[in-house]
Amino acid sequence: MHLRPTISMLLGAAFLLTITKFAFAQIDSPPLPDGPLQGLIKRERMADRLLAEFDTNRDGKITHAEFNSVLGARFASATHGTKEMTFDQFLAMHQANFAKHTAEMFRRADWNGDGRLTLEEFAAPQRAHFEMMDQDGAGVVPCNPVSNVGLRYGATGARDYRSKGNAGGRAGRGFGSFGRAQFCSDADLSRDGQVTRSEFDTVVAKEFVRASGGAATMTFAQFSAEQTARFRDISTKRFKRLDSDGDGKLSLAEFAAPSEKLFDRLDRNHDGVISPDEMKPRFRTRSDTDGAPDRSRRPGFQRRS
Repeated sequence: MHLRPTISMLLGAAFLLTITKFAFAQIDSPPLPDGPLQGLIKRERMADRLLAEFDTNRDGKITHAEFNSVLGARFASATHGTKEMTFDQFLAMHQANFAKHTAEMFRRADWNGDGRLTLEEFAAPQRAHFEMMDQDGAGVVPCNPVSNVGLRYGATGARDYRSKGNAGGRAGRGFGSFGRAQFCSDADLSRDGQVTRSEFDTVVAKEFVRASGGAATMTFAQFSAEQTARFRDISTKRFKRLDSDGDGKLSLAEFAAPSEKLFDRLDRNHDGVISPDEMKPRFRTRSDTDGAPDRSRRPGFQRRS
């Protein structure tokens, strides 16, 4: 079995975000807190990133024409002006950003700054992420699907992240349903529907030994080689999903398809413009999280006595 602990999942997730430029899967959900992760995930305000990339006339909003113009320019740059993008061009398009992210991950994990990772340094951010998922501190992360993650406010006004359909009201912070499925596939060694700290540590230790070649420390070259292999694997799968006609190349329409869906999602009133208000994350309210929308607010609704 090919083991992929949390640090690899974080790199993979970061790449998928990079590969579509702002394909935020959880745009309407609260951001993932990364305090214990020591800044391993570097986030910027979504609105700032969108405006910096797509607001070409700097008027504080993004039109569909601006959006398409930027995507078209990226495609033309990667393909050197041809009408189709090869896999190698697709790979090269994202290589620099991914390499930069890999270097940042290594630097932040290398706590003593000696240019090598010990098992403890390698495991520390991953264990912190495990603790995020282990909401009740029992030392176990359940593998049941996470869905309908919402934002609630308790009596004190503090944010309370919870997941409907999750046993015991356990929060689903840290992974969506796909991420948790991958996490459990790799780390639930006993296949009993949960991941214990012992199982998780075993997975991380095996990954460290494999990547370091059995040495006591891991070099940046070894760390980078491991992530580069995964980068290519993720790129291959992503390319195949985008290549809807299966001809081994991407047209502009195929390349832009995920971004077009993103624009449509952000353009909530469908007027062809993403306004500043539409770039702001929408946090779900208690009524959103507890069930169906409050029909009592609809015109003509009569409450039964």
